Amino acid sequence: MATRDKQARAGPGMGTPASRASYRDVLGAGEFRVIFVAHVVSMLGNVVAAVALTVLVYQQTRSPALAASVLALSFLPYLLGGILLGAAADRLPARRVLVGCDLASAVLVACMMVPGMPVPGLLALLFANGLIAPVYQGVRSAALPTILPPGPRYVLGRSLMRLVAQSAQIVGYGVGGLLLAIVSPRGALAADALSFAASGMMLRFGTARRPAPTGRSMSMVRDSLTGLRSTLAHQPTRRVLLFSWLVPACAVAPEALAAPYAAHIGQPPRAAGLLLMGIPAGTVAADALAARLLPSGMQRRIIIPAGLLVFAPLMAFAASPGLGLALVLLVISGLGSAWAAGIDGLLIQAAPRALRNRGLALGSAGLMFTQGLGFALWGIAGQYLPLAVVIPLAAGAGVLAVGTLRPDQPRRPPLSGRPERRVGHDAGTRNRTCDSRRQRAAGGAGYQAAGAELRGPRRC
Repeated sequence: MATRDKQARAGPGMGTPASRASYRDVLGAGEFRVIFVAHVVSMLGNVVAAVALTVLVYQQTRSPALAASVLALSFLPYLLGGILLGAAADRLPARRVLVGCDLASAVLVACMMVPGMPVPGLLALLFANGLIAPVYQGVRSAALPTILPPGPRYVLGRSLMRLVAQSAQIVGYGVGGLLLAIVSPRGALAADALSFAASGMMLRFGTARRPAPTGRSMSMVRDSLTGLRSTLAHQPTRRVLLFSWLVPACAVAPEALAAPYAAHIGQPPRAAGLLLMGIPAGTVAADALAARLLPSGMQRRIIIPAGLLVFAPLMAFAASPGLGLALVLLVISGLGSAWAAGIDGLLIQAAPRALRNRGLALGSAGLMFTQGLGFALWGIAGQYLPLAVVIPLAAGAGVLAVGTLRPDQPRRPPLSGRPERRVGHDAGTRNRTCDSRRQRAAGGAGYQAAGAELRGPRRC
């Protein structure tokens, strides 16, 4: 898998270096272009719906806590869906799952528009829709390497998908607020339902039908739990996943405390919106630069320095900087998100082929859940500790995570100090492999194959 980064080439006549890709290379892939546009459409609908549903719940209850629960319920289902339904990425055909998830979401959102729908019903529908999201994202993540070859084009494609989500945070909530000045909250929910339906139709007619992977005899839940254990038992994959979860979970502290911090420095409530734009703005710039301009090797070498850059500016919040300086510090913190480009390629390389789909699905679900957990954790800490303590405390925890996990760290050599025996190869036997690799080639992608990769190749 590591050699594919060097072998990936741009399209004819592009003149792009082998270790880089251009947006033209990525968007030139028709299926990815459809997936990208569908993502943009559904993401815009989701942002508008989040604002509309928050307003609708508040109008009916006048309860800030229940209104805030709308955002909490958008994160919690990722834990259940990611754990219990993670096997969908390996068991079901991708196009059917993606289209089915979009249409199911359209129906659930349409049900939220029913006049007189009580608040518990609205929250239950929101939770049910949230259970669909990790399945959809996991299957889409697993499908991307079959559309964009693992390497620079895959990394740049993942970067484009993240750019949509981060850009939505910068402008989406403002657009949602403006839309609500024109239409009612239920009208905005109708727009969200239509966005899901449009996304489903684009995926149905714009992507290729691929057969389902080899079926398994065990149930979906048992298969998902087995895959979860196997994926987390593989140390290199586990380190990459933990890094990609814990760093964002600590980095969200300033966003979780944006409103209290604005009040802390004597600013009006609207200043919280400016603070919330800081990290996403830096993340958009970092993703565009790192994924597009840096070669694959450099992307991986900057994982640790960029991870530390995320938290270094947050230490300065111990001095309670004013609005302007705080915004600059948050943008710099967002620039540290350049580590994500290297992690994308590293996860593809680290995960055994039999567990790659599970690793990608688990990475997406775990990221959303740990970010939600981070929002809750730092929000609670902000109620009992001074803000000048909580944000630097989160930064310290993040530095500890970066320094401890080090997903780019090579494996240690044998303790004996003796060189490992290597299989001799000549021109006629260059492709010879150990027995365990031959077993994997014959046995497919089952967990027996995964177990062989976890144990490592036997000496020949």
